[in-house]
Amino acid sequence: MNNTTTDYRRTLIGLSQILDKKHFFIVGLTRPGTAWLQHAINAHPDALCKGEGHFTNALFPLLGKAFADYNKHMLDDQARLKAAGIGAANMAPSAAYSNNEVRFLMASAAALTMNRWVGDEDVSCIGEKTPEHAFNLAGLTEIFPDAHIVHVIRDGRDEAVSVYDYNVRVNPEGFSKRFPDFPAFAEFFAGNWTKAVGQARYFGRSHGENYMEIRSEDLYTEAAPDLERLCRFLNLDDSPETVAHLVEAGRAIAFPDGAIGQWQDRFDDKTAVSFNRQAGELLKLLDY
Repeated sequence: MNNTTTDYRRTLIGLSQILDKKHFFIVGLTRPGTAWLQHAINAHPDALCKGEGHFTNALFPLLGKAFADYNKHMLDDQARLKAAGIGAANMAPSAAYSNNEVRFLMASAAALTMNRWVGDEDVSCIGEKTPEHAFNLAGLTEIFPDAHIVHVIRDGRDEAVSVYDYNVRVNPEGFSKRFPDFPAFAEFFAGNWTKAVGQARYFGRSHGENYMEIRSEDLYTEAAPDLERLCRFLNLDDSPETVAHLVEAGRAIAFPDGAIGQWQDRFDDKTAVSFNRQAGELLKLLDY
């Protein structure tokens, strides 16, 4: 047996161990809130949480397209052989991948990423944080059906300010071409925020045992109760000492743009009206 085969076998054993662990995903359209929570729970001695894998919005769609293209190629090739008069007895069974096989390969690809994160650490829970998963929790749990979902919600107006300022810093020219000013972006973001929060909460109504919500604002004010709740949700030690350690880990990376109520200094009347047109009902429902 050559070294490559041995490495493959070792990797398969590692993936099996990864897939046997409890998985949780931190989602929600709030960069400060999801990052705070990721770093906090990553400090738990029996958990590991990293980001961002972008499984639902990059890895899974790209893999799905690759296998769909391959399947089409194989079916077209089979049709050509049949048209050429090559009998079924001379054909190999179809090499096209079934839906179950594609899901298995998607899970394996995600598990490879998690395996690199875990390394030699001995933890019972593996978490991943990608805010955009909120748009497709059904797709995420199709690959990880027993996954626990932690949905972090923040006042969409505050998050609009944070996202706008972030993009202006990292890509000022490209971003300003698409959104010439903050009011234009705020109206666009209101629709995205409403869709993401609404879809995640809709998912949560039918997956109550594996879904929980945390307010970003609470993490920045009194985080201990929510971290206790999260530990119980994941069957982790929730002793006062452990929770205090998690709180400190979260506070250590708290983003300055996680401030509560920052929208009030940036929204003029026109921006408030356009944002509320898209998101007003949800803001009321969430008591913002």
